[in-house]
Amino acid sequence: MKEIRLHDTIVSLNPQIDPLFGSISFNSPAKPHSIITIKSMGKTVKVKLNQIELVVFRLAPQVYGFIWKNKMFFDRDSPDSWNRATTRLASHELKANFNQFKKKEDECYEY
Repeated sequence: MKEIRLHDTIVSLNPQIDPLFGSISFNSPAKPHSIITIKSMGKTVKVKLNQIELVVFRLAPQVYGFIWKNKMFFDRDSPDSWNRATTRLASHELKANFNQFKKKEDECYEY
């Protein structure tokens, strides 16, 4: 198993409470009952993947990623819109997790 770690994430566990800001880590491949470790403001929270409502992160400078309903999604089409929305919520611009990926025309990102 390989550990995946995403820094500078926004994690929503429940729509009625404020989201957590920090890093998440999990073993890949992840299943709905896999344990996700959330480190936020000096505290560590461990929850099952299926208990997480939504995770938002910036994968690369022009790619935002999401974990929703136990699946990972990517949006390459509207990074400016996501940047504005996440900056309002997190009070800072999310940092890219994988700066080494560079987008070239006619090429896609490989993960």
